[in-house]
Amino acid sequence: MSSRPKGAALSWPGRQHANAVVTCPERLRVDIVDASQLCGEIADSWSAIRSQNLHLASPYFDPEFTKAVARVRRDVEIAIVRNGMDEIVSFLPYQRICSQSAEPVGGRLNDAHGIIADSRQSLVDVVTQVMRVARLRSFGFHAVPRRDPQLARFEFNEIQSHHIDLRDGWSAYKDWSRAKTMIFRRQGQKTRALERNVGPIRFEFDCTNAEALERLIELKREKYQRTKTFDILSVNWTSDLLREISNIDTHGFKGILSTLSAGDHLVAAHFGMISGNILHYWFPVFDPYFSKYSPGTELLLRVAQTASTQGIGKVDLGYGDDSYKYKFCNGTESMSCGKVVSNRLAFRLAKQQYKIRQGLKKMPLKPLAKSVLRGVFPGFGQWNFR
Repeated sequence: MSSRPKGAALSWPGRQHANAVVTCPERLRVDIVDASQLCGEIADSWSAIRSQNLHLASPYFDPEFTKAVARVRRDVEIAIVRNGMDEIVSFLPYQRICSQSAEPVGGRLNDAHGIIADSRQSLVDVVTQVMRVARLRSFGFHAVPRRDPQLARFEFNEIQSHHIDLRDGWSAYKDWSRAKTMIFRRQGQKTRALERNVGPIRFEFDCTNAEALERLIELKREKYQRTKTFDILSVNWTSDLLREISNIDTHGFKGILSTLSAGDHLVAAHFGMISGNILHYWFPVFDPYFSKYSPGTELLLRVAQTASTQGIGKVDLGYGDDSYKYKFCNGTESMSCGKVVSNRLAFRLAKQQYKIRQGLKKMPLKPLAKSVLRGVFPGFGQWNFR
């Protein structure tokens, strides 16, 4: 392949098949392989690179997450980047949303993504080389840790990801929270009332009951419908991904289902992932019938406390404007959303579309418009999870 002059636009006519091999002008070779090849020496290299970069500790960077997505989708590919000595130096897992566009593995369900590489490598450099080889015109991202200065060229906006820092232990977090809020005292009163009025409280940090997971999915879907939000779990691969990850329990990665019951009633549940010493708090839900007791708050507190006793140093709440994230987090991290595209005009158009969408979300009549829109087009927004 001929080299591209620095700063020149990238342009490709179509998709190149998986297992393509192209040597880049920077003396790096990029192989595009099917996710089924993420095993053996390749998987070992991935894990070795990840273990040397603390910024890749999130479960989303674990190879088990990529493999799980590949089992429920057929469009997951992995770019393997090798240097002149044939050593693997980085990976970029992605899924195609059409022949010439790609997004991070897991799409909108992925709260932290980027390249699997040491901290010195630029995501932009790797992505542009991969795009050349894979014949992609765009790579969209929505939660890349904001550490690469080159990323600013393709950034739409900066967002904040929230987490509970437990490195100093549960007591230290509890003291911090008590100095800021009345959460612990008020929640204690509510939970005692729940037990008195409904039945004995039972908490399971690691619940293996498949029926409980199905109940979580059911409650989550009901919430989406009740709040006029697109039901992301109505898309088959998304709910199948939760079920797939629930069956994973390896040495370094596992799906985790936690439940809170009062008497015979499941009042709150959460499904997430653990990798190393990080628990990603992914799909929390509570039964609205018991909302006056704030069972979701009680569940999160118990999950964090138990996680702390098991060596978890961080409960990652992800990005977003959910009020509970601001209420519980004692740490944040800047993330970037944007799109690496083939030329400046394409980037300007994509950024303008993003600004228009964000402006519409801030309109005073948004709740009414949202209710009407969902009533007429219940599948509106499905393209984000295709």
